[in-house]
Amino acid sequence: MEVNMVKVYDRNRNQIIPGKRVMVAQTGEIDVAKAIHAEGLAPIQAERERVVELLHTGERHVPFDLVRLG
Repeated sequence: MEVNMVKVYDRNRNQIIPGKRVMVAQTGEIDVAKAIHAEGLAPIQAERERVVELLHTGERHVPFDLVRLG
């Protein structure tokens, strides 16, 4: 685990962790968070950028658009 890893949170303030299931709030689509691409970003910037990559779709989402399921 990286010492300076930026943590990102979903719309309910749950930390999004790679390997955990998430739901895209607008569509109800369920996927798995594959990676958080927040290298070089300040925590506030990471909350507003498309940094969460999903496993099955390969798309990136803003953390606030997601809901952690498990």
